Amino acid sequence: MNKPRLRTLGGAALLIALAVCGYWLLFTQFMVYDDEGYVLWSLRSYFAEGGLYSTVYSQYGPFLYALYDGLHRLTGLEFDNTTGRLLTLVYWLGTCALAAWFVWRQTRSALAAGGTAVLIFGTLLVMISEPIHPGGLLTLLAAIGAVGGAVAIERERHIAFSLLTGGIGAVMLLTKINVGAFFLIAAGSWLTIHCVQRHVARAGLWLTAVGSVLVPFALMQRLWPTPWVAIFALCFSCAALALLLLHRDQQRPLYGVTPWLGFVGAALLLAMTVLGLVWARGTSLSMLWFGVAVAPLQQPSAYAHAVVWPAVTPVLALGLALLAAFIHLRDWRWRPHLLAGLKLAAVGLLLSETPTAINNSLTFFALKYGLPFAWLTAVPLHRGARSPYLLARLWLAWVFVWQCLHAYPVAGSQVGWGACLAIPLAAAGATEALQFVAEQTGKWRDWFVRLGALIWVGGAALVLGVFGYVSHQRYTLGEPIGLHGAENLRLSDDITAGYRILDKNIRRHGDLLFSHPGMLSLNIWTERPTPTADNVTHWFSLLNAEQQQAIIERLDADPRAVVVAQSYLINYLVQKGYPPTGPLQKYLVRNFHAAFRINTFEFWIKNDRTIAPISIANITADNRLELVTAAIGTVATVEIRGLFYPYNRVAQFTPAPDGDWVMTPLNDDGTAAGESIRIEATGQLTGLNRMSLPIDPTQLPKRDLLEVVVLDPAGQKLDALLFDN
Repeated sequence: MNKPRLRTLGGAALLIALAVCGYWLLFTQFMVYDDEGYVLWSLRSYFAEGGLYSTVYSQYGPFLYALYDGLHRLTGLEFDNTTGRLLTLVYWLGTCALAAWFVWRQTRSALAAGGTAVLIFGTLLVMISEPIHPGGLLTLLAAIGAVGGAVAIERERHIAFSLLTGGIGAVMLLTKINVGAFFLIAAGSWLTIHCVQRHVARAGLWLTAVGSVLVPFALMQRLWPTPWVAIFALCFSCAALALLLLHRDQQRPLYGVTPWLGFVGAALLLAMTVLGLVWARGTSLSMLWFGVAVAPLQQPSAYAHAVVWPAVTPVLALGLALLAAFIHLRDWRWRPHLLAGLKLAAVGLLLSETPTAINNSLTFFALKYGLPFAWLTAVPLHRGARSPYLLARLWLAWVFVWQCLHAYPVAGSQVGWGACLAIPLAAAGATEALQFVAEQTGKWRDWFVRLGALIWVGGAALVLGVFGYVSHQRYTLGEPIGLHGAENLRLSDDITAGYRILDKNIRRHGDLLFSHPGMLSLNIWTERPTPTADNVTHWFSLLNAEQQQAIIERLDADPRAVVVAQSYLINYLVQKGYPPTGPLQKYLVRNFHAAFRINTFEFWIKNDRTIAPISIANITADNRLELVTAAIGTVATVEIRGLFYPYNRVAQFTPAPDGDWVMTPLNDDGTAAGESIRIEATGQLTGLNRMSLPIDPTQLPKRDLLEVVVLDPAGQKLDALLFDN
């Protein structure tokens, strides 16, 4: 078999392995803060009603809605938790493939490209935390713009570069304004610095240098001078200025008026198309302006999450910026040796994170070290070296540095989305360094190259092996949750049990569902509406008083309105200095109370209402185990067992003629619907019932680690209950 075909088969096999691994990971993770539910519910509302920003609340730009609305209309695709994960997998794998392609074009090394695909896959592990979030789409778009632009630079197709970057920048801008702006700044400054008119290029270089200092300060002014923000600004400015010195070394007169017209024209054409599609579905121009430009600027005041910078990061940023200036100003005999050593050391540091990649170590490395190392990965070893491939690598580094700003002000999944391009840069730079060092070793050259390849492949194999093992274990041990739109999610036993119980109670006791904070996947699973179309996670800080009042009025008008509150998230926000406040918060606290608590969830109903909490167990003051179940079948045994594998039995109860098992039929409000009966052998469950039996609670371990299982005579599970906390 010839080498090209072997490489193709190897690449396909690797992509399939990553796809399987990604599928397992995506379908075994669900984050309680439920950003995916917010995005999915807003999309479903837009599909049904239109009126983005005026009727349907969203923090994100119109491209997301126009794209998915078109996909929904063309294919009839239902947007739920399953669809969101499959689309995210496409974005994840697409980014990996593009990064690997870039490295292949830079190095012509299949091992370098394959290792890049695996390592950037590990860097983007954050994809599993927020499926369907715009961040996944933006990551792919940035990769298309960065890698596609690099290929256009290599091939000296200047019009193609300008059309691609202008179009990509526009749709990114109309997905999330800050991320799109960062890409457009990178592309626009690139066109200016490499303009055919030298005075324009020179002015562009200086203006970009000034902007590289001022932009982070302007962006971060609301949280300035918080230490983590100051370090972020320092690292960005140092990296950008160092790359601008490299821009000056590599400066070429490439782009004239025509590419600029193509850049602006492509951006305007796509922007007008997207805006026109959304306008046609009921959004006014004023609301488009508000949704795209005004509302996102309020985000830093609504919520922020800090980057925890290592102490060495600002030192590295300053040190490498000074080294860039020194190397730019003078030639130095030992330059290639020093740079090659530093490039290999940087990749060695990267590979040292591979054993803990399952804990997102690669993700945080990409930002915290990738940003100061950006210049190092792009700088050629030899002074005066010039080639389209070096220029293409500089372009990718330039996009990467600007995309790192995506991690402000919320440095969560945004870290991985913004900084993942550090991986192909590191791979390309290290391959160049390895080849140079190998050439210095004489007869040991081949052995040195093999050793470097072995270390690189070993790190990637470790990541793939750990990810494959962990994801397979999670997937095979998990049980499909079976909820509407999320049928194949396989979560941990406690989470699965909790969501199933919430689903039963919402369906039985609620006609209108609200959540605190917003957890909109519950609405998809239970097929229960929200009070209004203004839905978001942090509604207490993002919705205005008028929007909150509309929700209050809708909740007040429905006697069967229910609220699911997440006490862990609420307490977390309070501890971080973002306590829920506002009229809606006050209304909920005054008018609702908790009917039951499981895990960290609370099921709230109105103060004038009582319910029979389904699949909930309690131990009464007179030492009786009370179980409320809506199961249908013949009950023969009740077991208390561990909630987690291997589900060790703690206690078992069976009815007996001399026993004291009592079963009472119930109404939905918890009152008796008939006379209680004593169970002597088996009991017939035909509707909502409360079973009561004696128990010694001192023999039980911690109750939140237990579940109660109702079994029929054949040992089949009729119901699984959790203890009320």
